[in-house]
Amino acid sequence: MGAVVGGILRVAVAALHFAAMLDEHSWYALLPAGVGLLIGGAAAATGRALLGAVVGAGLSFVFFLVALPVGGVAASLGAGTLPAVWEVLAVGAISGALGGAVGQVATRRKGSMGGR
Repeated sequence: MGAVVGGILRVAVAALHFAAMLDEHSWYALLPAGVGLLIGGAAAATGRALLGAVVGAGLSFVFFLVALPVGGVAASLGAGTLPAVWEVLAVGAISGALGGAVGQVATRRKGSMGGR
């Protein structure tokens, strides 16, 4: 669940800031979607909502720093604007928290079934 939310939210941020570029080349949306899936999935694997939020925000920030040079060049060429750091952190934290919460509930249910 967190992976899907992460993919959707990262594409939404990219669409907000680089709409012209995504309109012209819609397949470019696959990159932020893939990154969002990775971040959301990794954060969700923690199995805890709070830890998932922290891991999601941290991983999202790392990917932001890695993509910053390319995004900066695209923004300087007029293809869009760079997202704010808080947007990137929020997307990672939301997807990680949601995925971690789902994992936490699944673990509780599995444990309450008595190992069936």
